[in-house]
Amino acid sequence: MRKALNENPMVQAAVLGVCAIAFAVILFTSVLKKDEEPAPAATTTAATTSDPAPSTEAPGTTSAPAPAAGAGAELPDPAAGVPEAGGSPADGLLPSKGLPEDLLVAFAKNKTIALLVVDPKGIADAHVKRLTAALRARDDVEVFVADVADVARYARITQGVSVSRTPALVVIRPRKLTGSVPVATVAYGFRGPGSIDQAVGDAVYKGKQVPSYP
Repeated sequence: MRKALNENPMVQAAVLGVCAIAFAVILFTSVLKKDEEPAPAATTTAATTSDPAPSTEAPGTTSAPAPAAGAGAELPDPAAGVPEAGGSPADGLLPSKGLPEDLLVAFAKNKTIALLVVDPKGIADAHVKRLTAALRARDDVEVFVADVADVARYARITQGVSVSRTPALVVIRPRKLTGSVPVATVAYGFRGPGSIDQAVGDAVYKGKQVPSYP
């Protein structure tokens, strides 16, 4: 065998080929083992979640009325409150936030209610306020005046007719004409004593509605 290896080129070539194949197998196996080693775990950064900022709105804050104008609206919903035994100032209505008791008492007494919403800084508002105060001389009218800062006290009324600006004169018809459901109209802007009296007169009118003609 040694003699053949030394003297025969074909045997020498075969031996070299076998050695080359063995070396290639060993090299391939070594590389494959390195590839199969687990990669180091990637470093992860935890996301930081900020707590939501606390609300700065005070509890019980009343939203402003919707900016729309309306007239002849029914207010408030009589199903919103059910009176206990003994009744309430107005059947089916209870004093609540936005519907004060003194106004319900006046409604129960069949009085026409004039609620004036004013801006203390408005020139026209001050004028209408003075003229509306003259209605207190009438026994059948109860007058309430609310600054815009205090309008939430009458929110169920002002929202019912969609008060959107000042001065706003809201007139609620007497209970004897509408039953237990208050019905109100609203008029805006500067007006004289005759216009204010007319607004109250329209509230107590019981006759037929006559159409206007050109």
